[in-house]
Amino acid sequence: MDWYATIKRYFGLGCYTQAQVQRFAALGKITENQANEIIRAGNAS
Repeated sequence: MDWYATIKRYFGLGCYTQAQVQRFAALGKITENQANEIIRAGNAS
């Protein structure tokens, strides 16, 4: 499963909060850098 793409898509749709994205990073599903990238991209749009 491509966790990064899935989390990014769901965050963009409003299904996940910033805290939930950070939690995925804490659980090792994505890296901290990927979490920050998802959040930055979501805030820019």
